[in-house]
Amino acid sequence: MPLVSIVIPLYNSRVTLHDCVESVLQQTHSNFEIILVDDGSDEIYTDIIGHFNDSRIAYYKLKHLNANVARNYGIVKSKGKYIAMLDSDDLWLPNHLRDCIETIEENGADGLYGSLIVRNKMNGNEQEFSVRDINDDEAMVNYLLNTGYGAQTSTLFLSAESAKTIQWDETLKRHQDYDFVIRYSQSYKIKPKFRASVVYNITSKNSKIDFDSCIRVIEKYKYEIEPFLYGRYNQNMMRLAINMHAGEEIVRHYRKESVKYIEYVSYAQYIMICIPKTHWGKLKCKLKYLLYISHTVVN
Repeated sequence: MPLVSIVIPLYNSRVTLHDCVESVLQQTHSNFEIILVDDGSDEIYTDIIGHFNDSRIAYYKLKHLNANVARNYGIVKSKGKYIAMLDSDDLWLPNHLRDCIETIEENGADGLYGSLIVRNKMNGNEQEFSVRDINDDEAMVNYLLNTGYGAQTSTLFLSAESAKTIQWDETLKRHQDYDFVIRYSQSYKIKPKFRASVVYNITSKNSKIDFDSCIRVIEKYKYEIEPFLYGRYNQNMMRLAINMHAGEEIVRHYRKESVKYIEYVSYAQYIMICIPKTHWGKLKCKLKYLLYISHTVVN
């Protein structure tokens, strides 16, 4: 029986799949199985899989739904004591699995999230993001929003029992990693792996964003989020929604939520959020801001 089951969801991943699988086969720990779950790609991968000619690789093809369906399918099919998640456009350094096994056993944890190397394939830039442990009084959602890459999918290393219990929300197409890790941390002990051994590849600046999924996840945990982080997150998402020409309803939502805790918003930020187009509009924004602030102070 394999010690580790590696679950790799893929969809039209011909460009990246070979390097992804090769990074697994080059691991210094070799007692594993690779479960490739195809989320209904338009192409076939028999040539890539056949090239490796490795009996540890299993391939399943589903109809096209989303990556979380593929992840859950792979988790159910797994036979290992541990499950390692890996996206088909990411890579592992050769020591990744050995590091994960040693770290999870030393900590007595149920799962791990880890530091990672972010590699921008468009300009060649590379940067390392280091994780930290969760503070005793810190909600996981605050940690994730504060760090950005705090629990990237390809760094997750979990006991099979816990992964099969929590599973991924199959209705989400964005922020699914946030939602999974938050729910996981509510039931299981999850700890950081400090040494970076995952390469997260940025391959496109115009990737589609499912803002509805993002809104649903944040709404689900909004009352656990610190006011400053809540405002900053929504301001960032508002700018992203505008730049990506999202619907007016989406932009309006983020504009409203950006000033939910107005005492944490400066006047300059408020004007940037309101975007008044005339002198009179700017004056109205200023009066509205002063009224909000005075009401907040009084209460």
